Parts: sequence; C-alpha cells; structure tokens
Amino acid sequence: MYQRYLDPIIEEFTTGEYYREVYHAKQEYFEKAGIVYEDDPEFEQRMCIFMDWYIFDRDLPGVDLPPIKYWFRKNKERLSGDELNIYKDFCETSHSIFRMKRTTWDRRGLVVVDIFSNETFTVKDSEINRGFSRGDIFEARIIPFQKGYEFSRGFCFHPVEMEGVIQSEIKKVRYQDQGRQTKLILQLAAMKLKHLRFQHIDIRHIYTFESKF
Repeated sequence: MYQRYLDPIIEEFTTGEYYREVYHAKQEYFEKAGIVYEDDPEFEQRMCIFMDWYIFDRDLPGVDLPPIKYWFRKNKERLSGDELNIYKDFCETSHSIFRMKRTTWDRRGLVVVDIFSNETFTVKDSEINRGFSRGDIFEARIIPFQKGYEFSRGFCFHPVEMEGVIQSEIKKVRYQDQGRQTKLILQLAAMKLKHLRFQHIDIRHIYTFESKF
C-alpha cells in the first residue's frame, strides 16, 4: 500500500520546524471546511482529508510548493527507479468530488467518475471500498500507485438528493483554476457538516449557494 511511502513525508512536515505550520494550516483549512470536534461522527475522516490537503495541495510559505512536491524536488536524485516513479505519481493526485458508477466486473474494484473533469478511474479493491453504493456522491482523493489507483483515507459523502445542485455548481468552476475548484469542495464539506448538526433543517436550505464562484 502507498501509505508506507507517504508516512516519512508526513513525519517530516508535521514535526520540528514544521509543527507551527501545521497549526496555521489547520486554522486555514477548518475555517473553510467547517470546524470539527472530537465527538463529531466525521472527525477522523475530516482529519485525514485535512492532512492530505496539507501534504498534497497547500504551498509551504517561502517555497511555493506543497510538502510532497518540495520533498520530491529535494530527494529525487537519491531515489531508486521504483521509488522515483512512486513519488512522482504522488505529485499528481486527484482531489475532487466523485460519483460511484459501478463495481468492476470481478467486484474487486470501484469505477468512479470525477464530476469536475468527467474522467473515469478504476480504484483498486480495499477494505475502504466496501462501504460504497452505486450513485454515491463524495469528496475523496485518488492516489496513483504502482500503475493503478487507490483512495486516500479521508471521505466526505454528500446527500445523493443534492447531486443536481452539486453538479450545477461544479459546472461553474469546471474550467477555472484548481484553487477555485478546491474552494467549492471545501464549501461543500462545510455544508455537509452543517447538515449533520442541524438535521431538522430542510437540506435544500443548507446546500444552497448565495455567492458566485
């Protein structure tokens, strides 16, 4: 699994001189995606999503590269051929909103569609895959690994009845830069958290977009 290759990078960029940077990154992320507490049902999932965002997406101050790309630039000369390909692929993850299309013919993987790009991915079988149903709409990160794809550990599932609303907003930012797309993904995450906490409120009043992207 990819995680054993990623763990040393997480360790390097969350401790020592980077400890305070993680603190600032958490403030930045949860201000946009909604603050979670330890007793929230999605606490662990949201922390996984945050860590992915920090490692794969958020530029380090003064470097203008996220930790994964910065680490790769510093270390690529000493990597073996296999490691070089693995870490190069780590620099090309896909963080998006996906729709579960179907299982593979042998039921050992999932076929999902990136709603932003309309690209289809076949994700390798794992214990994570067992909780999916056809038509699910969810935030996730897909990691290329050894000529295949795997899900990262964090997911945010959105109500399937809001698919039309979500797709409508995605269309508005589909051809804009990654920053605009990530802004929408985080806004949707905040809406899901609000829905969990205020289930007595009509979901259509929560998944609503007053601002233009």
